[in-house]
Amino acid sequence: MNKRIPILLGFILIILAVWLQISTIESIRSFILRLDNVAYDMQLRARIFTHFVPPSSPIAIIDIDDKSLKAVGRWPWPRSEMAELINALTKDGVVVIATDIMFSESQINIVDTILQELNKKKLDTPSANALLKQIQPDLNDDKEFADSLKDKDIVLGMTFVPNNETSGELPPPLLTLSNEEKKLDLIQWKGYIGNIPIIQSATQSGGFINVLPDPDGIIRRVPLIMRYQDNAYPSLALAAVKLFLLGEVKLDTAEYNNSRQLESLKLGNHIIPTNAQGELLISFVGKSYSFPFYSASDVLSNKISAGALAGKIVFIGTSATGLGDLRATAIEGVFPGVEIQATIADSILQDHYSYRPAWTQGAEVMITILLGIILALIYPYLGPRSLTLFSIAIPLASIFLNNWFWEKTGLIIFVLVPILLAIALAIMNMVYGYVFETRRRERLKEMFGQYVPEKHIDEMLKATGTYALHGEDREMTVLFADIRNFTSISEPMTATELKDMLNQFFTPMTEIIFNHKGTIDKYIGDLIMAFWGAPLKDKRHAQHAISSALDMQEEVEKLKPVFAARGWAEINIGIGLNTGTMSVGDMGSKFRRNYTVLGDSVNLGSRVESLTKHYGVKIMVTEATQQDQSKFLFRQLDRVKVKGKKLGVSIYEVIGRQIDLSDEVKNEIALSDRALNYYFNQQWDDAETLFAELHTAHPTVKLYSLYLERIEGFKQNLPPSDWDGVFAHANK
Repeated sequence: MNKRIPILLGFILIILAVWLQISTIESIRSFILRLDNVAYDMQLRARIFTHFVPPSSPIAIIDIDDKSLKAVGRWPWPRSEMAELINALTKDGVVVIATDIMFSESQINIVDTILQELNKKKLDTPSANALLKQIQPDLNDDKEFADSLKDKDIVLGMTFVPNNETSGELPPPLLTLSNEEKKLDLIQWKGYIGNIPIIQSATQSGGFINVLPDPDGIIRRVPLIMRYQDNAYPSLALAAVKLFLLGEVKLDTAEYNNSRQLESLKLGNHIIPTNAQGELLISFVGKSYSFPFYSASDVLSNKISAGALAGKIVFIGTSATGLGDLRATAIEGVFPGVEIQATIADSILQDHYSYRPAWTQGAEVMITILLGIILALIYPYLGPRSLTLFSIAIPLASIFLNNWFWEKTGLIIFVLVPILLAIALAIMNMVYGYVFETRRRERLKEMFGQYVPEKHIDEMLKATGTYALHGEDREMTVLFADIRNFTSISEPMTATELKDMLNQFFTPMTEIIFNHKGTIDKYIGDLIMAFWGAPLKDKRHAQHAISSALDMQEEVEKLKPVFAARGWAEINIGIGLNTGTMSVGDMGSKFRRNYTVLGDSVNLGSRVESLTKHYGVKIMVTEATQQDQSKFLFRQLDRVKVKGKKLGVSIYEVIGRQIDLSDEVKNEIALSDRALNYYFNQQWDDAETLFAELHTAHPTVKLYSLYLERIEGFKQNLPPSDWDGVFAHANK
């Protein structure tokens, strides 16, 4: 194959990939941004195998899950229940509690509801009214919840909205922006929804729970601060960590293109890298539920270990079905929103961030050029399997190395374009190679299409080995199947009837052989010759051949009523199998050729088939075929020397698959083998006793009467002293 053309095409692909990376066309930039997001997602998914939540992480999540709703009741819960939850967490030693839920509406006092109903129904009960009004303050759940928040380190969630709507009370701001800081490109909002005043005023800390997805709807980054009017407010996670560390947050800015931009936030000794809008890339530590989750119902019922939450920041949120706090993130399509806040808090505390300096684009272009040149020069010399291996290995290696680099430095290098280039180069070389391989494939189909099923041809095409019709020696298994008494069956039939009968017989037999990975050698009158182990190599050729023989006999039984319905004679077949070294290849003359097998092992298989009549069995195999086939049950028939052979060979009847046979059948075969062993050891009386017993129990089995006749003869005329038990068959 000419290598210059695929190399040239490879360099063209490299130029195209680099142009995509540096193009200033808006549509191209949007396309590359989408690829960058995909690359970031791929890196995050790869990273979960190398990163985990440290055991020392002081982050835990209290989950209002389906279990909690079942135990306590539907959401929203009474504020008294929330107060009990806060008190239980405080008692267990929690340092900071952050709620990823809002309390933007007052809870209706049950006394007010009763008074309204009494008034509505005009029930004049002054004493009841007086009593209800007396206990009304004691049933104010909002006040009870607010009291539970006092003197505790609590961060309440709130949210900003894009319109001028304002509701509830804002928590204190993170900081008031200076005139210079007002010029920063922070995300700015017009309105907010806060907690009701009685609850918000009970604690001096709060943070927004807004999480903003990218244009594709996926959450990859979250804002740590946002602007409302002249103030900056923290996210729930930032506010919780600030309270935990008792530190102050400062803005770190730098001059870019004659404008001041935000670079990072400083919280004590922690420097948190952000983009100009104050957003932080989320360094997910794993898929959902990577952090310790505790069911709120277990906290309320004191089922968690004492001190399990001591010294921790606890985020209260919900993963319950139908409450809607499940988000689509770069790491997973369904991710609890509260765990996003927990992830950000953990990232700050562990100083585990991701960042992407401006110079990374130049590095990505150089990676694309270098990798592309190397692969463009190597790929044309590789075969399809190697190309496939490279097209899988290079992306995996790139993701692994890039993930390792990200883990060690926090630096993000997008490698999706180089990966796509590597895959494109591999596909291009595969397609180019396919054009030059088409003729070889067609020739393969021409050579073997008439011998093996189409699915075998497909397997041969997928393999890298060379298949040809030239002769070679292999260990294989050959099968001969012959219709018994075919001459007498065919005599009364017309030629058309005979053709129809053979077609109806050969079709299912051939299908069975094909289903068991066999190759049809030829049809000779009423005989089928097939073999296993070529052209496709088959380590289990003997097993497949035996399975095929059993299925063929079963199919014959199914054909008997069909033949009877058409007025045809009943058919039975004898099948012989042998395993050994055979010569396989395309043999014949220039006028007619055949892909066939030859050799002594083939001849022995034919002789074995002819012996099935003598022993009255349906399937006979040699000891070479029977060896190591524990899935099947065999009955040893004899040690024989067939015509044309000097050495004896043991032959066996295939009884069936072990799993399908009853204990009664297995006991019979064991007794038969025992009797035959007596016979070979010239223990005539013991052998005769067992064979007579077997003959009485199974009079239709020809083998038992055959051996009784032999034993009777040997009793009268003892075999020679060098007799080895081999019986010589004079006929084929």
